Amino acid sequence: MSDFNDVDFFENAEQMESTGPEVAPTGEYEAKIIAAEKYKSNSGNWTQKVTFQIDGGTYRDHNEWYNLWSTTEKSKRIASEIFSRLAITVGFKKLPEHGSDFIGKQLILGIRQYEDKWKNDQGEEVISLKTKILKMEPTQMKPVIAPVSSEKPPF
Repeated sequence: MSDFNDVDFFENAEQMESTGPEVAPTGEYEAKIIAAEKYKSNSGNWTQKVTFQIDGGTYRDHNEWYNLWSTTEKSKRIASEIFSRLAITVGFKKLPEHGSDFIGKQLILGIRQYEDKWKNDQGEEVISLKTKILKMEPTQMKPVIAPVSSEKPPF
């Protein structure tokens, strides 16, 4: 039995418009880090990838790649400064032991939406909307903590 029983396959998926959330317009938004992992690019370079959920999922999630292990000292320094600012903004006094320690942390992101022009594998020019983080500030929202129950679950 196939792992994909009852799943539709669209041969023209590359030409279809996304029906998912839109890129957030320029502004300030509550954001939550929903993923953080060390990521190896196709070219073999390691980066720290962080995924931000924007405005509770109202808008498309935003990915940032921090080039913390760059072979270029200038790029490494800039990435480390920005990543340190992120760590301080979400409440760390120093870098945590693991990237996953960022998951669940909240902050306010000031972002700008812009059009990015690039060429696809077929050499065609493509225009897509992108997001750039302009500023990071601590959130005023309190983290949501599930109540602790002394009762045992029914299962």
